[in-house]
Amino acid sequence: MNRRVRKYLAAIEGGDRLLLIAMSILIFLGSIVVYGAGSYNNPGGGSVLGQHFLIAKHLFMIAVGLVVMFVLSNINYQYLRTRWLNWSALAVGLVLVAMTLKQGDQGVINRWVSVAGFRFQPVELAKLAVILFMAERWSRHAQAGRLTWQNILPGLVLGPLPLLLLLYMQPNFGNILTMAAVVLVALLVAGFAWQRMAVAVVVLALAGVVAFMTSSKLQSRLEDWWAGINGGQFGYQVDQSLMGMGAGGTLGLGPGDGHNKFAFLPEAHTDFIFSVIGEELGLWGTLTVILLLIVFLWRGYSIAGRASEAFGRIVAASLTTSLAVYGLVNIGMVTGVFPVVGVPLPFVSFGGTAMVAALASVGILLNIDHTSGMINISLQRARDRSRI
Repeated sequence: MNRRVRKYLAAIEGGDRLLLIAMSILIFLGSIVVYGAGSYNNPGGGSVLGQHFLIAKHLFMIAVGLVVMFVLSNINYQYLRTRWLNWSALAVGLVLVAMTLKQGDQGVINRWVSVAGFRFQPVELAKLAVILFMAERWSRHAQAGRLTWQNILPGLVLGPLPLLLLLYMQPNFGNILTMAAVVLVALLVAGFAWQRMAVAVVVLALAGVVAFMTSSKLQSRLEDWWAGINGGQFGYQVDQSLMGMGAGGTLGLGPGDGHNKFAFLPEAHTDFIFSVIGEELGLWGTLTVILLLIVFLWRGYSIAGRASEAFGRIVAASLTTSLAVYGLVNIGMVTGVFPVVGVPLPFVSFGGTAMVAALASVGILLNIDHTSGMINISLQRARDRSRI
């Protein structure tokens, strides 16, 4: 193979095999189920693709995400800590999220924006920008071993706090929960003292109480969930989801043979795709997805542990945590364990901004792993030469 091509493929070829295998199987399973779930309704209108419209769009977004993953895996991740890049990405991300607060014709706030004819969810860009911003600021103090409230507050006030407020105004409680978990993990990995971490957890808990008291939407979702937990009904979406999974049994009805796709379960190919997996692939299908997600998260946190310096550790742990919360909350809300907050199942739900963002995260993880490996090899060789 051409040496230049091999150079560009090095981060992927030498990347964490288990992480890549788990990701690939999840994408493959997701594509099969999305094709079946999206074949009944044709949101493409008069598109010549007909019932293949959704799967075609899904595969296109996967392709875009793979290109982004390839590019990010070949750009030394240390460039991502450049201050002008972090500030610019943070400003653009927050502005785009703020643009979603404009109410539509029916007084409903849309979480999407359109730029140059492309429609996407800016929260995914904003989350990545906030992660890089926090990691750049906190890693400098973490390296010196002096992470205090005085050091972390500017990063909190300028980064995650504005995003959390904007998400509350949408409202988007799924991503609020995700961002809160990311902040706590970033602080933990950066070396924030346990006593101070406890204070941060209490502050976030109090903020959650305030959100509950001031948001009728959150109150409604929690009331529905509590009613379902106590033997009542969760609400149409979750009740239908549970019936579909129950109908699948152990082995499932077979790929494409589920009934929920016939408009019984609205938007089955997006946030509730796990229910379709349970109906069509059965208990073994859902357990396979859970196992693959666990493997992916294990390898993601392993990459964070192998990172050669604080910035790489914080970024890798934060990106992995973001995907972990998405997976945990999605499976929880589909099965009635958690209230419905509307987050996708990583690598499985119908492709879009979240799919591209997830694959971009993989690219950065591979980059951190490859670069850290090269640095560790160089350090080991230097130590070996010093012994001679």
